[in-house]
Amino acid sequence: MNLYADKIQAMTTAFVLTFKDAFQAAPGLCDSFCMTVGDTDHTLVELPFFDTFSFMRKWVGPRQIKNLAARKLVMREQAYEDTLAIPQRQIETDNWGFYRSAIAQMGENARLLWDRLAIDALLNPGNWVDHKAFFATDRKYGKSVICNKTTDALSAASFDAAYQTMCSYCAHDGEPLGIAPDTLMVGPKLRKTAFEILHSRLTSGSDSVTVDNPDFGLCRTIINPRLTGDYDDYWFLMSCNGAIKPVALQKSREGSLAILNRPTDEAVFMEGNALFGTDAYGSAAAAFPHLVYAGIL
Repeated sequence: MNLYADKIQAMTTAFVLTFKDAFQAAPGLCDSFCMTVGDTDHTLVELPFFDTFSFMRKWVGPRQIKNLAARKLVMREQAYEDTLAIPQRQIETDNWGFYRSAIAQMGENARLLWDRLAIDALLNPGNWVDHKAFFATDRKYGKSVICNKTTDALSAASFDAAYQTMCSYCAHDGEPLGIAPDTLMVGPKLRKTAFEILHSRLTSGSDSVTVDNPDFGLCRTIINPRLTGDYDDYWFLMSCNGAIKPVALQKSREGSLAILNRPTDEAVFMEGNALFGTDAYGSAAAAFPHLVYAGIL
């Protein structure tokens, strides 16, 4: 019986399960405001946009054909990795169990990578397909103005103004886009403010009289722990209830655990370390200006 091989097999099984369980249990937020695009067979995703955002029309006369614009949102996957070394002697002496928490952290980090990419896409969106800054006050859909940015701090008044602005968006032909914001994302600093706006049944009216809160339950709240530091006063009002969502998330490949622990592996032979690693490929981009309104302070 090869006792060392048995130890390797037991450790491998335990670590793979630990990684998988931690990955699945990680409290990811991105699925609520991101749409997944692309697949494992492509390193690049091109999202073409219609020349106009419009709706079905009454069929009178010939069809009116809409073309996909030459403007495309191009997303190229980036590579990400996380690697841990465990002394081979720790495996040989059955002390590998001490490292299960580190493997669990790797699994959680692999899942939360997508949250990090998604929020970075909103914090640093760059220019959109029309070459204008994604968050702007004067974007045009035809003759319709799409303002999706403010420098006002989050308050009941600024929330109401943002909500009304998004609801008033129109397509290129002047038809209302029918946007119904349903998600407010803030960082920990604005947690209480968001709660008072959306989850308190009562609010202060004129002359400090307590009245029913008209915004109670209007949107769900996401507390994003990545909105801290320079971004702790940022807030995002979003419409996430449709097939398309504000952020496009390219998941070319999600992380899984890879192990190099054979005596003939270079790291084991040269340095006495077994290597445990994960890698993932993907990217994220702010996709639709009319689906997200940002308070940028």
